[in-house]
Amino acid sequence: MAKEDKSPKITFECECTTPIHEAKECYQCGIPITGKPVTYKVDGEYRDFCCFGCYLIYKTTGMRGEESTAVAFLGKFGFGYFFAMLVFMLSTYMYGAHLTPDDPEAQAFVGFIKYVILILATPVMLLLGIPILRNAFSGGRINLNTDTLIVLGSFSAYFLSVYSVFTNKHTIYFETATMILVLMTFGRYIETSSRAKASNFMKELLKLSPEKAVVIRDGQEIEINRDEIKVGDIVKIVPGEKIPADGIVIEGQGHVDEALLTGETKPVFKKVGDELYTGTTNIDGSFKIKVNKPAEDWTLNRFIQIMKEIRATKAPINRIADTIAYYFLPVIVTIATAAGIYWYLHEGFEKALIVFMSVLLISCPCAFSIGAPLALWIGLSEAMREGIIIKGADILEKLSTVKTVFFDKTGTITERSMVVSYVKALDENIVKLACCIERNSEHPLAKSFVSYCAQKGLVSDCKVEDFRVHFGFGVEGVVDGVHLYIGSKAYMEKLGLNIPEELAQVEKEAEKNGEIVVFIATDEKVVGVITFAQKIRKEAPKVIQVLKKLKINVGVLTGDTPYFAKVLKEKLGIENIKAGLMPEDKLKAIQEEKSKGRTVAMVGDGINDAPALTQADIGIAMGCGTDLTRESANISLLSDDLRKVPLSILLAKKVRKVIYTNMFWAFIYNIIGIGLAVSGKLSPIFAALAMVLSSAFVIANSIRVKNW
Repeated sequence: MAKEDKSPKITFECECTTPIHEAKECYQCGIPITGKPVTYKVDGEYRDFCCFGCYLIYKTTGMRGEESTAVAFLGKFGFGYFFAMLVFMLSTYMYGAHLTPDDPEAQAFVGFIKYVILILATPVMLLLGIPILRNAFSGGRINLNTDTLIVLGSFSAYFLSVYSVFTNKHTIYFETATMILVLMTFGRYIETSSRAKASNFMKELLKLSPEKAVVIRDGQEIEINRDEIKVGDIVKIVPGEKIPADGIVIEGQGHVDEALLTGETKPVFKKVGDELYTGTTNIDGSFKIKVNKPAEDWTLNRFIQIMKEIRATKAPINRIADTIAYYFLPVIVTIATAAGIYWYLHEGFEKALIVFMSVLLISCPCAFSIGAPLALWIGLSEAMREGIIIKGADILEKLSTVKTVFFDKTGTITERSMVVSYVKALDENIVKLACCIERNSEHPLAKSFVSYCAQKGLVSDCKVEDFRVHFGFGVEGVVDGVHLYIGSKAYMEKLGLNIPEELAQVEKEAEKNGEIVVFIATDEKVVGVITFAQKIRKEAPKVIQVLKKLKINVGVLTGDTPYFAKVLKEKLGIENIKAGLMPEDKLKAIQEEKSKGRTVAMVGDGINDAPALTQADIGIAMGCGTDLTRESANISLLSDDLRKVPLSILLAKKVRKVIYTNMFWAFIYNIIGIGLAVSGKLSPIFAALAMVLSSAFVIANSIRVKNW
């Protein structure tokens, strides 16, 4: 068949632009850990957590995931908040009493209040402070992280206050020490909750597979847990049920909703010999399937695993943020120490301590460390919800900079299924033999021809030998001792065969109508011709219009004749159409565009145009469905909906805008905040509150990605 680019015997292995590695996940929130994990022993085994906040919540509630965060908030935070507010109110009274130094009764009561405040503040320090202290100084060394800043600030205030109580001094800051810890716990709650929500999509996918399944063993129907299903089990599925495992239908028929995996809203008719996939829905059939693969290879499970691996990748801007956060803390400790020394020399120890704590607490590396990954995680999850599989955070970032989008024509700009409009051959047997060969091909034209033959009753049992694919030209094979060649006019010329005048006339008429022409030949001569009518996708004009509004150059690279290229120009308004291209010509066209400094995306089916998709900066494969291993592309679209292309670009641009906003806020906030703290114009409590609000802003801004 003309323009055949791939034999079904060829399989693509993973060749992602970004290497995918096995990533550790947080035991609490499920988010991939991109930095160094925090490790704690849980039920006798060491578990990795992305941050101490997740460990704190797990220890408080004993539950994992988003459902535990609310309980943690009402538990540990509520208890700490209650005592901290009592400390705050009593401290306010104590400070007011200093206004009446001549009242002996008031001063005596203040002496008593100090001990009450000490008693109330200590549980808060033990409950909220000790775990943070342990994390800051675990492993017999100082771990320079955000917890270190919190510990230095809060415990300095606490121990100075304890010393002042027993020495009857006025420098008491119990309210500062406790409120710092309460505010930090609240900030951790917000951050952990947002992380857990960002990982919810995979949890939703897991719920699509039923917990129980009915299997037939030894002639008996028994209900078992999903995890107990084994290869070779016979599973019974009744109408309305979710498919619990991947398997081959051995009995029954009916319609199955596969929209989750393929993006196709129309139910698919399944019969004996067809495969059913985990998580899809049986609409009206009664099936018995034989499980044909282990659980880890089930389509839904592979889908989830791929998403986990994707979310473990890092975008370049994420690596920059990590580097900033790494050097940020040592610099802040140095600035805080220098400011403390300055104020100690000028106004004494009390002022120096206040400035020291304020500088530590106002500094917010969280804005750097979560600003980029959280937006990327949400962006990747939103794309997955739309059936857009973006294979890495770096791909998402690069997608936002695309300046040129090239489309393949066949099956991309035009409908995947084309209609055979005319067939002419020496005899009917030639058509049957050609059909046998085309059944071995994955090309859209080949599938259309096989479908035509099935309707005409021309499909027969036959064995094809020496089947070969000639990329950009066609295919060949031997059937019943006859060596046939099927492909384009260029293929016939390459074989040194002349096209008879009668068939040449058919070619001219077909090309005038924008149809695709394919020839059939033996070793001696051209013996037949097939023409295919192609229809432009109904959404294509709108897609091209949206891309142009985004100021993206649009082009079409096709091996088809210039006739249909003219049709595309008229109907879609695309000027940059290059027709009659061989596969290597497409690569040259893409490279030429890249040499102009433009980021180039190529959209195709990921099979016949795999080299072109690999050559482009961003390769987008359409209609992948359950074929999750189509790795010649950086982005896989589960459906054939062309609108997903501009949709994915719009999402990428939204994510980039949010990340840049987060980074800008982080810089401005820290510069202004540290300046105020160093100058002595910011109290530690307000510094801690500002730090929490900064993290809350970054989180809220990242969540805006959902409103794209």
